[in-house]
Amino acid sequence: MKKFFLVFGFAIAALGSVTAQTCPRYIDGDSAKTTAPYSIYREFFKKNLYSEAYTHWKNIYNNAPGFRKQTFLDGGVMYTALIQNTTDNDLRQKYVDTLFQIYNKQIQCHGEDEYVLGKKAIDLLKYGKNSDIPEARKALEKSLKITGDNAFPYYIQTYFKLLVTQVGKDDVTADFVKGKYTELSAIIDKNISNPNNKQLQAYKEVKALLDDLYTQKFADKSDPTDCAKLLEIYMKKYKENPNDLATITAVYTKTKGCADSATNVELLKKLNVMDPSYSYAIRLGSIYMKNKQFDSAYVLYENAVAKEKDSLRKADLYFIMASLKADKNDFPAARDFAKQALVSNPTLSKAYLLIGNLYLGSGKLCGPGTGFQSQIVLWPAFDYLKKAIEMGDAEIKAEAEKMIASYKQYLPTKADITAKKLTVGAPYTVKCWINEETTVQIKGGGAAPTPVKKN
Repeated sequence: MKKFFLVFGFAIAALGSVTAQTCPRYIDGDSAKTTAPYSIYREFFKKNLYSEAYTHWKNIYNNAPGFRKQTFLDGGVMYTALIQNTTDNDLRQKYVDTLFQIYNKQIQCHGEDEYVLGKKAIDLLKYGKNSDIPEARKALEKSLKITGDNAFPYYIQTYFKLLVTQVGKDDVTADFVKGKYTELSAIIDKNISNPNNKQLQAYKEVKALLDDLYTQKFADKSDPTDCAKLLEIYMKKYKENPNDLATITAVYTKTKGCADSATNVELLKKLNVMDPSYSYAIRLGSIYMKNKQFDSAYVLYENAVAKEKDSLRKADLYFIMASLKADKNDFPAARDFAKQALVSNPTLSKAYLLIGNLYLGSGKLCGPGTGFQSQIVLWPAFDYLKKAIEMGDAEIKAEAEKMIASYKQYLPTKADITAKKLTVGAPYTVKCWINEETTVQIKGGGAAPTPVKKN
């Protein structure tokens, strides 16, 4: 290889000085003078003996460039090897310049075929400057136009990746790239549909790369059209492997920002069975409740809370179950779940608020709706509402204060308490379903709330 470097080092100037506009097929018009050096260099080249091949190759390149296109392909290989193996930046740049000279002369002598255009573009992007990017893009576009449905997978990949990096520059817009995604995907899909395609695996890999770039960079999940495209992309992957956890997770992750379609529900159900988690349960449960499938949501949360180990998440799940029970007017069950939520998270102010609300609504459950038995449910209700004020944020605090302000007018009077032979501030157990100890309170004042017991 050292000898190779020396030979090439001396030869760069000679090779670079060739600017002939003609492309003779034979050396001095003699085929015999041409085939001999061509055959010699080719034999050395096939054995990777580039230094031995070089002198004979240069003879063909300079004096019979129209003889074989292979001359330029081999020259590209040799100069690429030099570029990759030299540590001298100045020398490396000379090799790069020569490599592009070879591409240009091949095009001059043999025309613009899809391979040389694509190869030149790739090397412009690899070894060139930012100013070379437009030329590289133009070359790739020409290559893809020539090949049509038979475009090389790697050229498709390189072109699309280039467009992604150029959005906002020149005439490259997001809409332009999205259009190219559709166009290139159609080419790829056509090739993938042929099981005998020799590059089938390469097309599949490029398809996956284009799909990922599209979804990461250009898919607007608030746009129904983009959502439809996402579902089209990823449902194909899902149908190919519908019971693989990694596939299901990937498909769900890529499409979950779209509307809560039947697809989302199907994926979430599978994920929640195969890999139960708090986030899946919350998401799926919210979809059930949105669709008024409250019983299904309750069963989902019930299963999730049994497996959840994080105390804060467990508290959230218990609270949701309490709310579902409250909506069904099952006050005892709602209160029990709210208290379980408080066991897991004693500062969960909305659980205190819920219990207070349940007690406020129990006047007709524990009495006729008016009178002493219906009034005293306010005592434990106020205990919990005041606890919600203590623990809650501004919103919870405001709501609890509003409830107390609205209901305090219904508290027993001093006369009512005296008639019952009770004392303001004395302990009192409210029976009925509540069955909770509190303190006697009256309208217009009287008694601090009984401390809420941690159950």
